[in-house]
Amino acid sequence: MTAPLTEVAAALGVAVAAWERAVLGDARAVPGAPPGWSGPAAESARAAGIRLLERGGGILDRARRLAAVLADVAATADPSPGPAQDARLAEALLAAARPGPAGPGAPVDGPAPTAVAHWWAGLDAAERGRLVAERPELVGGLDGVPATDRDRANRHRLAAARSEARAEEAALDVAREHADGFGDLQDLEGRLAAVRARLGRLAAVDAAVAGPGHDLLDLDPASGRAAVAVGDVDHAGHVGVFVPGFTARPEDLPGRVAELDALAARASPGTSVVAWYDYAAPQWSGIADPARSVLGTRPATDAAGRLTSFLTGMSAARPGPVHLTAIGHSYGTLTVAQALPAAPAVDDVVLLGSPGVTPPPDRPGHVWVGEACGDPIADTGWFGADPSSVPGVHRLDTRGSRGHEGYLRPGSTSAAGVAAVVAGRPGDVVGDRALGVGEWIVHKLRDLARWAAEPPPGSVVIEK
Repeated sequence: MTAPLTEVAAALGVAVAAWERAVLGDARAVPGAPPGWSGPAAESARAAGIRLLERGGGILDRARRLAAVLADVAATADPSPGPAQDARLAEALLAAARPGPAGPGAPVDGPAPTAVAHWWAGLDAAERGRLVAERPELVGGLDGVPATDRDRANRHRLAAARSEARAEEAALDVAREHADGFGDLQDLEGRLAAVRARLGRLAAVDAAVAGPGHDLLDLDPASGRAAVAVGDVDHAGHVGVFVPGFTARPEDLPGRVAELDALAARASPGTSVVAWYDYAAPQWSGIADPARSVLGTRPATDAAGRLTSFLTGMSAARPGPVHLTAIGHSYGTLTVAQALPAAPAVDDVVLLGSPGVTPPPDRPGHVWVGEACGDPIADTGWFGADPSSVPGVHRLDTRGSRGHEGYLRPGSTSAAGVAAVVAGRPGDVVGDRALGVGEWIVHKLRDLARWAAEPPPGSVVIEK
């Protein structure tokens, strides 16, 4: 069986590389188009290429992982002891091929994290080290592998991706100097802009993991989507996972990680927090596309399985139990809510500036909601009931925070409340009974309706 398996692995690897070069390497280029093609049709085709990049990135990432698994099994399929002969590896591979349930939050992006953790624990140090060094594309994105090992693998991937992009940039620079006509030059400029944008995303990820105690838990080199941890995820007694919302991009990671550094320090010494930017958050450019629009639930539903797998994998990879908190902001609250039904490891849920969630979080007494003064998104109820109206929900004091973006600002009351929840200190959370802007409008409208139906004594009513 080794020869056919080797051939399958090689063929899949070639196909993945070809598709990546054709599509993901240059979203602005149109494969097979004549040089210098421009105008509305060309722009429409380029826009379709960008949509393909965003929608196909997850499929390509899974194909890369599968190719790595097959190559590893083929390389080690011999009579001597090793990972290929370990029943736990077979269990993990079977779990990878087994379709998951279709319900909300179903982990559909890879092997079952519990099976992966079981397999990884059965490998010796030499086998783990070999996989990290030789198969970083497999280990880096495999939920159920400890954070320390994933970090080493993903740093290999990040360095390789940046080196490859720089080489591509240099080649395009040389080609631009020898461009034949305006059309060729325009095409090369577009391709160069795409490569430089990718380099910018990778540089942001690199900056986010540069600080002490930071781990790179996941990475998609093409899109720059990543998960960055602050603190020791493998051994911290308390772990929070932050999921961003509308317009979140990899370029935001350095600033967000700085906020989470302060949040972890405020929480307790045994606390770790993860910035989970590993999904295609809706952007302004996709607002008219039903599959990508912030006005619909599709981006959250698509991401819920990945988030569920990530949360489950963190818990499964640890040597002991953990108090786990899922933190969603804005559209990210919907992503969290979609993941929760299949993520029993989550103990507490924090929803900040939520536009409503479906389904409501099923964590009685362990759901915390923050709504800052002047936040136009909170209370809209666009995706379901306002979570602050659900019985048993706790409201966080957000005094000092205004608008939609300042909930985790270091030193703010809301950040202190989130830190207390993550650290498992509910008694230290300051509650908030103030009305958000949406609730204030609703109450005023109700008062006006009551007044119109039954004016108070002494009121002047003008009749037509």
